[in-house]
Amino acid sequence: MKRFTLLTGISILAIHTTSLFAQEQQAVSGYIYNANRQPIEAATIRLGGLETQSNQQGYFSFAQLPVGAYTLKVSALGYATQEQQLEKYNGRQMNIEVLLLPQSKMLAEASVEGRAHQSQRLQPIKTTLIDTRAVSTQATSLTELMNRAPGIRIRQSGGTGSNPDVSVNGFQGKAIKYFKDGVPLDYLGDGYSIATMPLEAIDHIEIYRGILPIYLGADALGGAINLVPHKATGTKANAFYEIGSFGSHRLGVQGNKSSQDNRWLLGGELYYNYAKNNYKAWVEVPDPITKNPELQHLPFFHNGSKHLYGEVFAQLQNRSWADELRFSLIGFDLSREQQHPAMMTDAYGAVRAKQYTLAPSLRYKKALLDGKLHIDQFISYNNLQTERIDTLRGSYDWYGNFTPKTSIGETRLPSQSHINEHQVVSRSNLSYQINAHTQLGLNYVFTQVNRRGTDPYGPTLEETGVDVLQLQSTYKKQVLGLSLDNYWFDEKLQNQLMAKYYNYNASGIQNTWLSANVGEKDRRTVSENYWSLADAIRYRLSTKSLFRLGAEYTYRLPEREELFGNNIFIVPNFELKPEQSLNFTLGYQQTFFSSLEVEANAFYRRTKDQILLVTIDAPNAQYKNQENVRGYGFDLDVNYRFWTNYRFNANATWTNLRLYGITSEKNEWMNDARLRNTPYFFANIGLQGKYGNLLRNSDKLDIFVNYNFMREFYLETIPKSWEPNGFLGLSGNANVNSNLIIPNQHLLSGGFTYHPSYRGLTIGAEVRNILNKNLYDYYRIQRPGRSFYLKLSYQIP
Repeated sequence: MKRFTLLTGISILAIHTTSLFAQEQQAVSGYIYNANRQPIEAATIRLGGLETQSNQQGYFSFAQLPVGAYTLKVSALGYATQEQQLEKYNGRQMNIEVLLLPQSKMLAEASVEGRAHQSQRLQPIKTTLIDTRAVSTQATSLTELMNRAPGIRIRQSGGTGSNPDVSVNGFQGKAIKYFKDGVPLDYLGDGYSIATMPLEAIDHIEIYRGILPIYLGADALGGAINLVPHKATGTKANAFYEIGSFGSHRLGVQGNKSSQDNRWLLGGELYYNYAKNNYKAWVEVPDPITKNPELQHLPFFHNGSKHLYGEVFAQLQNRSWADELRFSLIGFDLSREQQHPAMMTDAYGAVRAKQYTLAPSLRYKKALLDGKLHIDQFISYNNLQTERIDTLRGSYDWYGNFTPKTSIGETRLPSQSHINEHQVVSRSNLSYQINAHTQLGLNYVFTQVNRRGTDPYGPTLEETGVDVLQLQSTYKKQVLGLSLDNYWFDEKLQNQLMAKYYNYNASGIQNTWLSANVGEKDRRTVSENYWSLADAIRYRLSTKSLFRLGAEYTYRLPEREELFGNNIFIVPNFELKPEQSLNFTLGYQQTFFSSLEVEANAFYRRTKDQILLVTIDAPNAQYKNQENVRGYGFDLDVNYRFWTNYRFNANATWTNLRLYGITSEKNEWMNDARLRNTPYFFANIGLQGKYGNLLRNSDKLDIFVNYNFMREFYLETIPKSWEPNGFLGLSGNANVNSNLIIPNQHLLSGGFTYHPSYRGLTIGAEVRNILNKNLYDYYRIQRPGRSFYLKLSYQIP
């Protein structure tokens, strides 16, 4: 009944909105298209003394105009400006189509960043867009690039290739969802992530904080990361090779070829990453005589990572029945060495993990009804295979010395597991333009996972002795979203109303860490349904300023790893409840003098039943509903272009997320304490410069330097009274043992890219952590010191 009432209400609202705008009469209206008949958003349209911008569908309109002659001028970044004369007659409504042609290739490439940012800056839902094409020749990584964005922190417990964890406004872990071009990324495991993919593989990154648009069909709580691959067009190829400190190597090739009539497109890409990650870290080593722990600065010796990723595709396009029909085959092989457990307490010398797959997929896109209806369908099948090996009869110390033993395994939980996850992912997206002011959107994502495996050293059923991993575990999730997008007041006001329906069910064995007592009695089945609502408003005060307001009540369902565990250290918990959160956001942005951009955002959140990974019986851990969290925060972002060739950017983020609602007498002291393992203040400053004709005609040099600061935060929960008493906690020291503090961190990096006059060749270099400071992740795992990277890129147009 609730479902029917909500859908009925949305339908009535859509009909009412349609009828309102049907009564309006716009004197001059039209659409802005590019050469491929795709709408151009954020184009500036001037008519006489009036000015407006095109919306997401390329539509613009002006109110009733007096009879007379007018000059229509249309401009957009990356396109040649168009002018035409109009004659307005009495009682006549004018509908116009304007075609914008791209400027020269060089100018179009130079404006990629500006055009993308301008489009995203106008959306009601706040998006931080990172344009990787503008920096793809830099000798840097996706994680380093994202760490410079406002409100974003990357936790990476090691060097190149180590598994990352993104924190968005204080929310992290599985509260943040990952997508590849709008499709949930779970089906590709760790093979396609910000830690493993090079800049060249990504066109741009969309970072959402809080509310998500409907086309991202997920139950995210804190935000989302959408990795949008580069769009293959025409015929071209490029290759790159990067070498760096700690045995780091990255190389890749890309290429695609289109038919002369542009109705066929073939292509592929191949990337390889390797790193020893043998940097030095401070570790506690027992004194050989007193046995007391002493700090030693020793290199890691079992911390390497290898990653091979490839994709080939064949695409039919520009057909009467399909704008795009693409068949892709993705494969990857990822292996990682494990130097230590979650904390740097012990040294391992042989523990390792692997993950690999072959994943075919099909994607279909088509615009119908004169471009009013857009269809985007994706479907994929995947057999994701994961292995973990810990069969060594002995142990290593931090010096790399081996001591033989009769028992198996370095981690006290030996493993030779092999897990198969058969996955089906289907994502259907529809959008329909009811009229120039109203659009409906629908998105449906279906995910099904059947998991089965083997482990001769793992737990067994007490009745039969069968390996628990051989028993099938299942997980199904459905996310259905509906949105209503309206424009009012000559496109100045835009409102997005969204509703989502979630359904999931799962089945598996619960107590797999008690190997002597596991039986069919421990099988659990869960099934739940939930709704969420959200609304986002954008009001454009002028062509250079706007503000946003958003509100959302939503859920985050338990993921399959949280329910099933990973059959290593994380044990199952089918008693998990979903996280639920009430979120509010407010933002304002303005451009001054066409060169200074300033943006400020604030949020408030109240989250119940937050799911955290906690230790239950070392080394075992389990995801549990632990805490209720509420708080607020703000960030400020400034971008300034000066002296034509220089750009300065700075941003700062402060959050105040605290525990509440703890009633047990034992833990009541935790109320109003900061959320542990979560940075609450960080800031970035960057400077970029561009030079030309230095060594020879038509060469170019881009230089950049970036500084990142992170305020100290805490490894464990501490009482509020122990925190620093400075303004906003930004000065002073906590009254707590230094081992519980993750100290202030300073990261200074810089580099350059040089484009010789030789066509297609680029040389990039970067020095990270120039000051060689001690850097840590959220659990005090030390990160690399000063490191150097050199990159060569070559493109064949």
